[in-house]
Amino acid sequence: MNTRFVTGDKVRLVSGGPEMTVRGQHYDVFANEYLKNMFDCVWFARNKDGKEEVHYCPFNEEELEKVNRDLRPA
Repeated sequence: MNTRFVTGDKVRLVSGGPEMTVRGQHYDVFANEYLKNMFDCVWFARNKDGKEEVHYCPFNEEELEKVNRDLRPA
């Protein structure tokens, strides 16, 4: 299966947002199959009390772009 993202890739939403890590392809429990155009992503963010929380969400492939770490400020 040829996919645009692999587990461990650093991505963000095309519209912006935090850097996320691709966990893998999304598994649809109703269809009982992995969806080749959906990816589960995880990221950390602080809650209103200042504690870090882990977040998880599946995203469509077209919503994501790889993060180019070479362009990040030093």
